[in-house]
Amino acid sequence: MKDKRWAKISAFVGILGGPLALFFALVLLAAGIGASRDGAMVALALLVTTFVIIFFVALKSAHYYKEDERVNQVGANLFVASSGVGFVVTLLLALVNIPMFSGLVDWIMDALFDGSEGFERVLGLMFLSSILSVVWGIYYAICLRKFKELD
Repeated sequence: MKDKRWAKISAFVGILGGPLALFFALVLLAAGIGASRDGAMVALALLVTTFVIIFFVALKSAHYYKEDERVNQVGANLFVASSGVGFVVTLLLALVNIPMFSGLVDWIMDALFDGSEGFERVLGLMFLSSILSVVWGIYYAICLRKFKELD
């Protein structure tokens, strides 16, 4: 039987990382409205870092509990998918600011998000991913009850 270490980590990262990512997304929005490029870059870097941590913890937990019946695989995979969306979207937004990648990323963003609503849709996906991170963190916290203490 596997221990509950990664379930605790997933619950903590999901419940804490979701609101943190939501805060950084709001800071990114405020910096965009205020036309502060430096503020937007810092918020974007913190947002990418937060989503990277959430995504890789979700991925590790889903892999760790793959054969364990105490953690439902659908919930674990949805945590990976929702955090993966946040990670990919924020990474694409960050790569737009690197000259070497900006042409390719502009083409991808134009293909995915047409018109001037691209930033709104990206921000919406970031908000959704942040909220779902909290939901799946709570799911892992609920799963902790299924684990017996090994003390």
